[in-house]
Amino acid sequence: MKDTLQQTFILGKGQPAIPSGHVDCLLLNPPDIPTRYPYLGLAQLAGMLRSHGVSVAILDSSALGMTGSDVIRAIGDIRPRIIGLSIMSLTLRSAYQLIRAIEASYPETVVVAGGAHINADPGSVRDLNVPYGFIGESEYEFLDFCTAILGGREPSQMPNLIVHKHGEISVGARKIVDDLDALPWPAMDLLPVERYYSPSTHHRTMSFISSRGCPYDCIYCSKVDRIRVRSLSVENTLDQLEWLVHGLGMEWIEFVDEVFTLNSSRVTDLCEGILKRGLVFEWGCGSRADRIDEELLLLMKEAGCRKIGFGVESGVERIRYLDRKRVTNDQIRNAVSLCKRHGIKTQACFIFGHPTETPDEMKETVRFARKLGANYPSFSRMMPFPGSELFERAKADGEVAPDVWTNFMLGNGRLPLYSPKGVTPEQIYRIFRRSWFEVYFWPPNMWNNRDVLVSLDYVRKAAKAFRDFALSRDY
Repeated sequence: MKDTLQQTFILGKGQPAIPSGHVDCLLLNPPDIPTRYPYLGLAQLAGMLRSHGVSVAILDSSALGMTGSDVIRAIGDIRPRIIGLSIMSLTLRSAYQLIRAIEASYPETVVVAGGAHINADPGSVRDLNVPYGFIGESEYEFLDFCTAILGGREPSQMPNLIVHKHGEISVGARKIVDDLDALPWPAMDLLPVERYYSPSTHHRTMSFISSRGCPYDCIYCSKVDRIRVRSLSVENTLDQLEWLVHGLGMEWIEFVDEVFTLNSSRVTDLCEGILKRGLVFEWGCGSRADRIDEELLLLMKEAGCRKIGFGVESGVERIRYLDRKRVTNDQIRNAVSLCKRHGIKTQACFIFGHPTETPDEMKETVRFARKLGANYPSFSRMMPFPGSELFERAKADGEVAPDVWTNFMLGNGRLPLYSPKGVTPEQIYRIFRRSWFEVYFWPPNMWNNRDVLVSLDYVRKAAKAFRDFALSRDY
């Protein structure tokens, strides 16, 4: 195993949920969206810094239920020299407000922005009015950046670094990490691990990334370009899983790879390794309906797999193929049926508001979802994420303003949502809202999820997840 700390970590003796005392760098997830799983990019950066002697803390304020004022007070206790914010499109407004408060309260602190939104739209560093940002996979570059700042030097231009000066930005060349095994392990022990949970289980939960990249090209995805797939070695993955299970006491691990079963032979080796080492934990993953078969599924189940998520997107093949999600309805039905047959739960994700989609086709999606009978269907409304082909098309067609995300950030507009021509946002909203109730409370699907009653804690977590996703949001 890597790193003395990880070899000797004892359950219950990790870093407090809210760090205190001076650190060189504070990595921060802004408050806004209820967090069920950690954003592992922060843990990966923290692992790199810590392994090179840079003191670091993580503050997942969403998971901790903190307000912006809470975060500002915590920063005062920590007094970091550098604050790195991970920003998603959904947390853009919250991050902007937090940055302004940090500037006012701690002007000596260097703020640097990263995360999915910055990666898709480097120009947002200028809109956020921060001096630095990062795109891509920047573990090594972020270490060099922090070393320069802590040494009192101006960071030199490097790959993935965004520099903002006098209203102008320069963006370093995009670079990825070729050898994932060479990276230090993510510092998951710095996360508030007790706060994470999966609605599909009542077990102690952590997420994990065993590969990076995706070969597919769905039009709504915010990745800037198709990124070559790279994986941790099976031995490295098993070592880290062993630490999570025996060191951090994890009982459920959620693999959040883009397509976990993309390489079936690797999944086979991993499952056989789990069994050989006698690692006992349950886990879930995401796949595609055309990337699963019965032989692989049986081995995955034997190794602890209890849930598989599928991006279905629409119940209408015409829509799915226009999105370049080239999976048939029969493949989806067969994949879910196969999982049911062998006692593996399924999640099915749907989106309303695809280009050219009609209200009748959205209603057909609801009917398809109900008959599909996945344990955990989820519904959302289409967002024109920066970096996606959908966003570029919508801008070119005048359906979305080029500055729609900046306006949202500044509080001048609602969260950007996409509506196909001839369909109003109100029509989509009504279908979106009803879908949760029409599918979850259909008697056969209620029966599918009867095991939620196994414990009061399980009921509480499942109810909270339903409230957060079905009742408390309109996207």
